[in-house]
Amino acid sequence: MSVISRNGAFQPQKLILLKLISAVGLAGYITLHINAVSGSFSKEISDYDLERIQGSSTKKNTTIRTRRDALRTFTPVIPNHDHTTDMDVIVYLAQFGHHSSYGQQTDGVNEITGTSKLNHSLTTLYKNYVDDFPCDVIVFYSEGDNPDSDFLQELKKGRPRLRFEQLEGQWWSLPPGLSMSTRRSWKLPGFSVGYRNMIRWYSKLIWPYLDALGYTHVMRMDDDSYIYSTIKYNLFEYMRDHNKRYAFRQPCTDSVGIGHLNDLMDEFLKDNPNATTPELLEHYHQDRKLGFYNNWFMADISFFLSPPGSTFLDIVDRSHIMYTQRTNDLLIQSTLARLFLQPKEIQWFQDFTYQHVTISRRKVESGCPSVGALTRGEGTDLLQWRMISERFNSSFDPACDIRITARKNACTILHPSGEMPRLVCPPNSTYDCVGAEMCAMESLGLKEGHYLNEIVQSSKTW
Repeated sequence: MSVISRNGAFQPQKLILLKLISAVGLAGYITLHINAVSGSFSKEISDYDLERIQGSSTKKNTTIRTRRDALRTFTPVIPNHDHTTDMDVIVYLAQFGHHSSYGQQTDGVNEITGTSKLNHSLTTLYKNYVDDFPCDVIVFYSEGDNPDSDFLQELKKGRPRLRFEQLEGQWWSLPPGLSMSTRRSWKLPGFSVGYRNMIRWYSKLIWPYLDALGYTHVMRMDDDSYIYSTIKYNLFEYMRDHNKRYAFRQPCTDSVGIGHLNDLMDEFLKDNPNATTPELLEHYHQDRKLGFYNNWFMADISFFLSPPGSTFLDIVDRSHIMYTQRTNDLLIQSTLARLFLQPKEIQWFQDFTYQHVTISRRKVESGCPSVGALTRGEGTDLLQWRMISERFNSSFDPACDIRITARKNACTILHPSGEMPRLVCPPNSTYDCVGAEMCAMESLGLKEGHYLNEIVQSSKTW
């Protein structure tokens, strides 16, 4: 199999690198450097004792296989196609059909599937960004998911540089040392193995995969992420020009599995006190649940491939908490960014209208937003915003608790007896967030959240 570079040249080194990472990169912390001229590799291995944290001994595998053994293990497909941008890629991880954990979903009224969501998301992405700032777009899908080829070709129409890649083998599997026989003991059994594989992909595996393809920066979109206003500049160039290494659109809080993650990080920082600064550690201790809603994020890939971030990611992977505790990629990415990056290296993009909402399946609020929000971009035309937000509101049952957060106290909070607090806005108010608890976090970020305020001060783009 040949691997073609962006200029059409054969590059066997990248194929070797991707295969070698697949074979050995998940067993211990390994930094691989490829020499494009000689094809030689160097390795740097660092191992940490997890016994005090896990309560049981952990077998450490730091053996580097020979290159020949590595190449026998896995053969990922690197597509042969032309590139016009050398560094940047937008990625999805799609499910064609119903969600493996959330099951059949609706938009509040009508049934929606992974294919219909993905098509709508791609439409908003191309219309409001990619058509003006072309870059590669890869839709990944998991092993065992076999979308109709005609449908994939239909999705490609009018969408240049869109391609689909299936994740197989070690790119979509349990981490070494974890067996399916233990699944009954995993927390939150309603979340499928595929969901936990997704967590591992966005926490650990995506970085070496994209790096081996030659990318330096990535933007993630979910198949139900929608960009509803025009982005007027190249986000990737902005990240590079302003030395930003991580970016998010909506802040949030999360706590599922956070205790085990905290234990790992506390132990790591005890052994590596210089990995962060006292100021960042103080912010982190004030509210460890604060995170970045990473259904949309941007990142400098090298951040997650370099110590101390890569070292800690290896510890997390070998602890198995992404599976046994359902400790998610949101918390893992946010923790690394908060502790190992200065606030000025993190970008809070607020100048485009963005929606990501998870629909509840719980009987008492089925079909209502349970997490997420539609957030108005700074500078978005008020009339356009009203149309978007009213369409959002009208798609849900009036009984749903749709919360509205307004800037500058434009809304009055009412507490009807026996009812949940709700916000009522005067006709001419410019409320900017509709949805669940994400809206409260937006308000916190601008008023009381000192850490988020530090990010805001270096994130002005409007």
